[in-house]
Amino acid sequence: MTLAEAKEGQKLIVTTTGNDEVTWQALRFGIETGAEITVQKAIPGGPVIISKNHLEIALGRQIAESIGVCPSPASEK
Repeated sequence: MTLAEAKEGQKLIVTTTGNDEVTWQALRFGIETGAEITVQKAIPGGPVIISKNHLEIALGRQIAESIGVCPSPASEK
């Protein structure tokens, strides 16, 4: 599943970051493979707002479509 498909409130683990350009953009925000993030807001056709370590980040839809995620084990507790 991609970050663009995620629902608000989901806790996720980043599994892939797509191509090198997306990887570098994600790394600038501290988002790397294995990072745990929470979807704060998913605006249809627009950005996906996530939080990581109390920092909120708005990612454009194209970048969100390139970031692979899976549910976090913490969300299953």
